[in-house]
Amino acid sequence: MNKLQQFLFLVLFPFYPFWAMLSYYFTHRYVNIFTELIFIPFAIYIVIFKKIRFPVYLIFLFLFTIFHLFSFFINDLGKGQSIPFILLSDLNILACTVLFVAENTDFEDILISLMTRLILVVVAISLVVSLIQVKNPYFLVSPDITNNLGGILYLEQHRDFSIYSWVNINSVGITFPILISILLSFSKQIKNSLPFTIITGMAVAFLTRARYTMISTLIVLSQMFFNAKIEFKRKFYISLIFTCSIIFLAVIANVYGYDIQQVVSDRILEKRTGLSSFNARVTSYEVFKLVFPEHPLFGVGPETRADVVQLLGGVAPLIHIGYLSYLYFYGIFGSLLIFCALFFLLRDGWLIGRRHNYWGSFYGLIAFCFANFTFVYFNFSEAGVVLAIVYLVYFKNKQAEGGPCKPVPIKIQDKA
Repeated sequence: MNKLQQFLFLVLFPFYPFWAMLSYYFTHRYVNIFTELIFIPFAIYIVIFKKIRFPVYLIFLFLFTIFHLFSFFINDLGKGQSIPFILLSDLNILACTVLFVAENTDFEDILISLMTRLILVVVAISLVVSLIQVKNPYFLVSPDITNNLGGILYLEQHRDFSIYSWVNINSVGITFPILISILLSFSKQIKNSLPFTIITGMAVAFLTRARYTMISTLIVLSQMFFNAKIEFKRKFYISLIFTCSIIFLAVIANVYGYDIQQVVSDRILEKRTGLSSFNARVTSYEVFKLVFPEHPLFGVGPETRADVVQLLGGVAPLIHIGYLSYLYFYGIFGSLLIFCALFFLLRDGWLIGRRHNYWGSFYGLIAFCFANFTFVYFNFSEAGVVLAIVYLVYFKNKQAEGGPCKPVPIKIQDKA
């Protein structure tokens, strides 16, 4: 069964956007439902037949999910949907199920080797699709965006979603930086991958025109400089790659007729929109101060009330800062559960980084935490988050075995 569990993670999560696309075309359903149905039998098998591993972060995530469901049903937010559908489509349940199976899977060296190379392939595809979308913004974009007024406005702003729109509009800003972070940690073992990873990360992030994606990518790239175990000579080499990458991207942008100055002016500095995005966050903060004291302990349930939407003045349909939004939804009690899950997950990433010099998951999860200052998307079932945890599980298991543990086993080094 362990071989099958490994194979499932290998074929599913690196290619999750493509499975989401196939699911949409053939069933008109989100892929999350089928993922849940696939993983439930594995979770049941583990509970019955194996000695389970249940790390601290997962305990808190499990408790939060119970509270989330209680809050959802007690506030009657189902709106006529059937209970089985609600349970199967709930992202928190999906996260608990998938991560429970991941934590109880023994990932082998050869699996991690192949998964890393598949991630490199997916990152390359992400770049190609992003470049095509510069000329054709509708190329390989989910109908959920092209048939939606808000999505069309994004496309008219020439925001690229690469291959990730089939999962969620925010997926490119969560999963893609984590994929880059993982590849950077394995750059010594995959020959000539470092320059390509840096250039691709910078290019795709910039083409999204989303500030949080750009900053998240810079966060994961920073591991190459903050890692004290990387020798100065290599850091200097990396600095040269950064400089050459910026020059290269500027040349390519000129060839494509892509106005970098306009992107900086419109999206980063928001000169044309009068700081509308910044103002939305300020408004969210002001509204939060008004409504949070009404239900501070347990919140109002995971949906923004109509009166709060009205207070937001149409700037955003919800409190647009993830941490404040969750305090409003779940109160101090519920929010503390998920924030503790984040803390202990980051702690695991930090300890693995300190012990084994693998920082990919830690920096990727830091980027995930940062992103939720700009929107509301604490989705632990996001493919990038799942992959980050898969790599943490691999290193934790190696550590438990008491053997030597390197970022990538010798088996996966290129022999070319």
